[in-house]
Amino acid sequence: MIKKQISTSILFFLLLTSCINNDVPYPYTFGEILSFQLEEQEGAAIISVDEQTIEVRVPYGTDKSHLSILDIEVTEGAVLTPPINQVSDFTDDVFFNVAIYEDFIWKVNVIESDFDAIISSFVIEGQVSSEIDIIAKVVNVEIPSYMDKSNLVVDTLTYIPDEVMVYPAINELTDFSEVVTLNFEGIEWSINVNYVNEGIEKIGDQVLYSDFNTWYYGGRDPEESDENRKFFIPGTSFSSTPWRTGDVGAADLIISTGVRTVYPYPSAENYEYTVLKTTSMLGVIAAGSLYTGKIKGSGIATVTTDFGIPFTDRPKSFKTSIQYLPKEYGNGLDNCDIYVLLQVREGEGENTKHYRLATGWFRSATIMNDFEEIEIPLLYGNHNDLKPYMMPSTNNNEMPEHGFADISSTPTHIIVVYSSSYDGANFNGGIGSELRVKEFELNY
Repeated sequence: MIKKQISTSILFFLLLTSCINNDVPYPYTFGEILSFQLEEQEGAAIISVDEQTIEVRVPYGTDKSHLSILDIEVTEGAVLTPPINQVSDFTDDVFFNVAIYEDFIWKVNVIESDFDAIISSFVIEGQVSSEIDIIAKVVNVEIPSYMDKSNLVVDTLTYIPDEVMVYPAINELTDFSEVVTLNFEGIEWSINVNYVNEGIEKIGDQVLYSDFNTWYYGGRDPEESDENRKFFIPGTSFSSTPWRTGDVGAADLIISTGVRTVYPYPSAENYEYTVLKTTSMLGVIAAGSLYTGKIKGSGIATVTTDFGIPFTDRPKSFKTSIQYLPKEYGNGLDNCDIYVLLQVREGEGENTKHYRLATGWFRSATIMNDFEEIEIPLLYGNHNDLKPYMMPSTNNNEMPEHGFADISSTPTHIIVVYSSSYDGANFNGGIGSELRVKEFELNY
């Protein structure tokens, strides 16, 4: 009887102990993914604790089968499977187990963003500015008034994704007289080109690069490697600047001289002023000349100049800062020439006639050891103060004119000329005469 009672007591104790152990719970800790970062990821991952899901967005065109996990953070003490170095294919949903006392399954969904084309830069040669509106998908470009909207050159177009084709091709696109639409495989951007201050009341236009702080050094071809065929002109490229110098023709000689009659001093990068210097090249005297227009032909004595650029404002005067160091020429000292002519042009091609509207002219043999600012009035029409050498003439081979335009006319072109020797057009002048220039500005 006693043995039976002892056995019963032991059994009861064991049962009681077993019940106590089963009633002690494990500590509950949620196995959570706290942060997640994928290669190529756009923005932050969207983590849903309730759904135990992670949504990650990658750019359009991303290869989801080869992505690296850059960072993943889980609850302290948890074990993550599979290890991140074993996961790279996110073509389909990927599942991770965060184990801490029990298993917590998390789903990672990688979403490829919808296709979009974003223009990051757009530059037209000679432009004043360009603004890119990514939301509206519009590029607004401003150009100087003398440029022709129907004959422009696109210098730069960069966009993403860069593997997408664009239509029309940029090298075929020159006419921006109307809004141009670029199509990036279904995504359209508008390119709107306007003249500076177009549609806005303005004080008056200036000639591009007339502060002379920006310089192009190269040949007619920007890829020119021969130093003797390179020259300096104000601007960023040969094709986009309204300025020319006599050095352009000299650079085209069969045996190029490499002589510089116009250059920034002491350098284009550390600009202080522009030097125009009368020089002898191959026995021919060449004045340092800087002017608006185009140059035709090549050589020194065989080159022809087409002076003037399109211009439609009516300035009252111009000002510039100069220093002049003339050398002997003839029976005295050489003279520098600085002048501005406004013209009205009528007709086309060989039938074009040029009429003088306004004249502003400075000619001097005065030695200027320091820079001086001069301001020269523009005299409209056949003004009494015009001297004989200032008058228009059809016999002027460089710039023939057929008299004066009506004084109330709107100009069509402007001619700006600097020369270290006033008779430089006839290949005469004092060798070594030096005209130094700092800036040019039209006053309204």
